[in-house]
Amino acid sequence: MYKPFIIKNATQIYINGYEVEDLIQIGVMALIKAVNKYQLDRKVAFTTYAITVIKNAFNEELRKVISKKWDEKFKCSLNNVNRDGIEFMEILASDEDVEEDFILKEKVTSLKKALEQLTESEREIIDWFYFKDKPLKEYGLKKGINFNTLAKRKCRALEKLKRYFRALYRK
Repeated sequence: MYKPFIIKNATQIYINGYEVEDLIQIGVMALIKAVNKYQLDRKVAFTTYAITVIKNAFNEELRKVISKKWDEKFKCSLNNVNRDGIEFMEILASDEDVEEDFILKEKVTSLKKALEQLTESEREIIDWFYFKDKPLKEYGLKKGINFNTLAKRKCRALEKLKRYFRALYRK
């Protein structure tokens, strides 16, 4: 009943020097251990207990091998290839673009510094219109300011931001 679970987990683990059959054997031994140690008066179902014991056995084996990393048996590079011919680097690759994230954080930092150059009322207008995505007319009604006055203030604030960024990128 537990063999498919053990096989699935054994094929998802790579330990240098171990064959899949070795890992399956570790899973089977863990299941036998679970059968012998399970107490019927437990509130946990046997299936839950057995699955936990099997997973822990695989993790324990990984920890055991990793703790012997200076041993000759443990030599692994991200450029090594697994049984399917796939480099470990490819398996570990993520959709996260670290460079793009860094650039975005830099842009956000620059924008915050640029916004600090504005007056409080100019920052409020920019925040309202661009960040909260609300119409200037609504802001004018809320603050009791004429729409044309707000439009001019917004343009003035944008000009300040343009000058700031032009000066920043000329350096």
